[in-house]
Amino acid sequence: MRAVDLIGCGALNLDVIYRLPRSFPLRGELGPPGTEQVMDAALRARVDAALADADPVRAGGGQAANTVNALARLGYATAMIGRVGADEDGRFVLDELSPADARLVHREGETGRVYVLLDEDGERRNLVWPAANDAFAPSDLPRRLPRSRHALFTSFAGDEPLEAQLALLERLPADVDVSFDPGEIYARKGVKRFLPILDRCAYLFSTVTELEMMCGLSLPESLAFLLNAGVGLVIVKMGSRGARLVGRRVDLYVPPLPAEVVDVTGAGDLFAAGFIAAMIEQTGLESAGRLAAWAASRGISGLGRSAYPDAAAWRERLGEERGEPADDAGPEGRW
Repeated sequence: MRAVDLIGCGALNLDVIYRLPRSFPLRGELGPPGTEQVMDAALRARVDAALADADPVRAGGGQAANTVNALARLGYATAMIGRVGADEDGRFVLDELSPADARLVHREGETGRVYVLLDEDGERRNLVWPAANDAFAPSDLPRRLPRSRHALFTSFAGDEPLEAQLALLERLPADVDVSFDPGEIYARKGVKRFLPILDRCAYLFSTVTELEMMCGLSLPESLAFLLNAGVGLVIVKMGSRGARLVGRRVDLYVPPLPAEVVDVTGAGDLFAAGFIAAMIEQTGLESAGRLAAWAASRGISGLGRSAYPDAAAWRERLGEERGEPADDAGPEGRW
């Protein structure tokens, strides 16, 4: 297998996207907008019944999968490691990963689903049905890994998949830059579970709520803890308020860009894709923040991955950032 710019490892889902009417009967059982909730069988049955007459949009999903796909669309070589079902949903999810390489994904069981419930403002609630994701195990890891510049780890609902991720982490060469986005599901598990990842982590992407939840501390205390634990840079995602890039000697604010908001699902994953692409291009942190914000603003203007920016748009924006003609910009320093 050819060398890649990024390997991603995290849950692979079929996103089933619904626009909720104001009269949706189960609102009282759901968390506030922006939250994730793992469903049991009883809640899934009630949700399925309440949405029986709806006409959803289907899309590939998962934090790492979104970033892997977005980075591939920008023109970089990416690959995904994870597990989908040996079913029609699994085939759809793998097709949706293209142009990323999906050959390292194990296929067995039932494909995981996320019910993405959008309110009138495009804010979302995610209801997670893990299925095959919960069965992801060290034995599912490929025997041989492609050479890679970066590796990205994101959340699974179960415990065994984390063991697989830690086993994968141990196999990565020391020169691979590791990124980590715990999401709400991993944040609930507490920071001690992830100390081996933090020790290798160059870039940690997270929201204020997730950071405080994971560390059990205030935001300033959480940032100090993570930097002392080995994290090189914490990227604090603040949604419509932008982002902060916080390291031992840096604290940069990244303002948001104007955008037509259709679906904010995956906005943070697009931000990560833009940031990692900028790191590959060695643009510097201030430029990386602006490029990441650009990628996120482009992606939220459509449902699912339909509005993710392509390589031509990226080359043009990267050229603008560098002050170069658009034709001269693009992925550099490839394997």
